Parts: sequence; structure tokens; C-alpha cells
Amino acid sequence: MKKKVIILRFGSVIPLKKEFAIMSTLTEGSGECVGCSTNIGVISIVNTQFTPKKITELFRNVAEETDDTLPVIAWYDDGDAGFDLTSELFENFKECNDTFDREFGKDLNRCTMTLDELLDLVNTKGLPQFTEEELKRLKELSK
Repeated sequence: MKKKVIILRFGSVIPLKKEFAIMSTLTEGSGECVGCSTNIGVISIVNTQFTPKKITELFRNVAEETDDTLPVIAWYDDGDAGFDLTSELFENFKECNDTFDREFGKDLNRCTMTLDELLDLVNTKGLPQFTEEELKRLKELSK
């Protein structure tokens, strides 16, 4: 299931060409991402199935391939994470977050599984254990 992930890439305050390729990979071409400059790099919000750990690995792999550095922190927007960074670093974050919600909806807990994935889930956890969103998605796909 896709979740909203926040990515802070340190370094250049202008998005790099390779970042656009990474974002395309993360969104599987859906374009469900927004970003803005900060005084220490670029902050992006993406709707993805990739975990924060996988996202940081992807950035690390691209950095190694291009002999460049792309230091990054990634976390779920609802995750229990804490940072002791000055507020000026995130002065544009609210606008970026609002833009993401406006573009892609606030209900990011919607189920995006395929019919095959849902049927596999029926076998593993049973239909009575489905969440409301999973049931809604199953009905939607079975029409």
C-alpha cells in the first residue's frame, strides 16, 4: 500500500536530474510527489510503496553509480521521528505539504493493491479481517 513519505536530500538547493529519475521510480510513474528548496537541500513528499529504508538505499545506489553524494533522510509522515533542526530549514514545508495534499488528496490511506494482491490477502488473513479500505478496493476492482 502506498504511504506518504517525506524525503530531505541535503546539498544542492536545486533538484538534481538524477532526483527526477529517483522520484519517477518511487512513484512508479504516477508523479505523486512534490518538492521545494530549503537552505540545506530539497525536501520532497512522495506517495510510494517504497519504505524510507529502501528510499535511502536507492539514493545511496544512485550516488555510488554517479560518483556523487546524495545524503538523505526519509521518514513516514505519520512516523514517530524526531529531529532537532532549526525551523528556518522547513519554512517552506507547510506549503509543500499543503500542495501535496491538494494535488493527491489527504486520504492517503486508500488501498492501492491490485486484485491479485487482494486475493492473496484473502488467502492469508481472510476476508473478515480486511480493513474498510481493502474491502472498498476489492469491490471497486471486481466490477
